[in-house]
Parts: sequence; structure tokens; C-alpha cells
Amino acid sequence: MNHVTRSALTLLALSVAVPQALAMSKTPDPLPDTPSVNKTVRFIAIGDMGTGSDGQYKVAAAIETVCAERGCDFALGLGDNIYESGVDAVDDLQFVTKFEDPYKNLNFPFYMTLGNHDNTWLFAGDGLDNDKGDIQVRYTYREGRPSNKWTMPARYFTFNAPLNDEQPLVTFLSMDSNPLAAVGDADAEYWQLPYKKKEAEWIDNALSTSAAPWKIAFAHHPFLSNGNHGNAGMYDGVPGAGVVYYDMVKDHVCNKADVIITGHDHDMQLLKAVDKCGKTVHMVSGAGAKARSLKDENRNEVYWQQGSTLGFFYIEIVGDEFRATAYTVNGTSGEMTRAFDQTLTRQ
Repeated sequence: MNHVTRSALTLLALSVAVPQALAMSKTPDPLPDTPSVNKTVRFIAIGDMGTGSDGQYKVAAAIETVCAERGCDFALGLGDNIYESGVDAVDDLQFVTKFEDPYKNLNFPFYMTLGNHDNTWLFAGDGLDNDKGDIQVRYTYREGRPSNKWTMPARYFTFNAPLNDEQPLVTFLSMDSNPLAAVGDADAEYWQLPYKKKEAEWIDNALSTSAAPWKIAFAHHPFLSNGNHGNAGMYDGVPGAGVVYYDMVKDHVCNKADVIITGHDHDMQLLKAVDKCGKTVHMVSGAGAKARSLKDENRNEVYWQQGSTLGFFYIEIVGDEFRATAYTVNGTSGEMTRAFDQTLTRQ
């Protein structure tokens, strides 16, 4: 992608960024004395889904059932959107076979973030070619798409919910974790420390200017995880792996965002807040098409976790309550199970 195009996307990221920061306290700040106190935001959190496989279709069918029963405003797509190695052009057929077709019966936006497989260079999932991920940004603007569901206006961006509401209940931040969590990139545009500085400044501005009482960040790579990849700064058991991403999240997102939602590990986890990240709660939902067992179930304290199953989270935010439901999906039969419910109060 040339410099002019990148600059335009950067400006767009700033222009769609909606302002603000939530200082966490023992007593929640009261919701504004406006109709927003009665508003509801309902969405799906799903990651690591872009396989085009039977498993992806089974999870999509389960989401369709849940949304018909409970209502859905949108979905968060948590990265690894196109396996195994991303796309090569905005008209790549994989956009159809691994996104448009599996989700053709779901009529709401998917707010997407980029994963390591989306930025593949030499081998699948190496995350070393961030220029390749830019193609997925450009797909948002492609004319003649089968649908307008895919929404990724820039590599990182914000949006408010309820959608198109002047008094939002939630500000969402789609972070770009890959340049900071991978080993690096030969392109100076994505060198880790300058990229971290630029993205961190954007996060600070987005959080400090948001008028919404809830702040939710989402990205591909987890800060905390009991799955195979593990915690940032120690990904895959390697000391220092993902430390630049760890530092950005710890210094600019922790204790400011209420929840961080990610994928990367192909399992489902709702993790409790930890001291090093303040009051922020962590969710991993990376079982949208692939399932894998948990690596260390005691690494971090959880409300609930389950590996070796397909599935997704359904989240409903009403006033000061964050209501999470985990649905698991049998990879053979497609049978869906409401596996877990947890209501958290904004701190």
C-alpha cells in the first residue's frame, strides 16, 4: 500500500475515533441522567473463524439461532479472519468463501480486527507482512461486495453503540495487536516502537474523549490467556514474546477499558481482573471455527473456561451490567449448548 493510501487510512482512523477514558474506581460513576441508562447493546464476540469449513458454518448457524431469539446489533470479529494466510487482493474469492457465504444469514455489521494469519508473509500465521493485512481494510471500501457487513475502516478504529446514537452506552476500540505482538516487520511503517507510540496516543485520545460510560477494547492477541499461546510477554512460553504489545495494553488500556475481548487461542475464557491490569476484565473467544484444548487452566483465575469446543460469546450490556453468555457448538452434530452465564457490574 502506498504512503498516500496509508495516510488516508490513518486520517480515517482518527476521524472515526470517538472520544474518552474511564477512570476506574471502587464505586462506578453514575450513568448520565439521559435515556442511555435504559439502552441495551447486544453483540456476538467471535474469533479465529475464517476457514470456510463445516465448523465455521455450524457456529454461524448457532449464532443465527441465538440472534433470532435474543437479538443482535453487531458482531466483533477478533482476527484470523481469513485462514491460513490472509488474502492477496480485495477481490480475493476467500472474502466470499470464508466470510460472506458463512454469514450470509446474519444481517448486521461485523466490526473486524486483524490477526497474525491475516498478516502472513513466509509461513501461515507468522504475522510478518502487515501490508497484507491492509488489503482487509480496503475490502471495507470495495464497491460491489456481496454485502456491507465487513467493517474495518482502518487498522485501528472506534465506534459507538447503540449504533448511530448521539448518547452512546459503549465505546468500542478495535486495536491493531499484530505489529506489536509478532516478531517484527521489515516495513518501517510497522516497526514496533514507533507503531506502539502512534497507536498508544490514539488509544489515549479515544478513551479520554469518549462520552460513553462503558469502554470495551478488542484485538486479536490476548493480554491474559490460559490457552496454548498464553499471556502477552510470554507467548508460547517464550520470555519477551509479545512484550511490546503487553506494555501498550498495560500502560494505556488496563484499568481504563472495562473489558478486553480477544481471540488467538482457539478456546473460550472469561478471566477475572488481575492487579497488573487493574479492574479490566478479559475475555477470549477464539473458537469460531477451530477448537483446541486449554494449555494451563490455572495460569490465570477465571469465571469460566472451556477448551476443545467450538463456540462464541453473546454479550448484552444494560445500564451498569455486562451480561455474558457462552454458547458451545458440537463440531459433529452442530448442537448448541448454553454453557455459562455471568453478569458483571461496571467498576
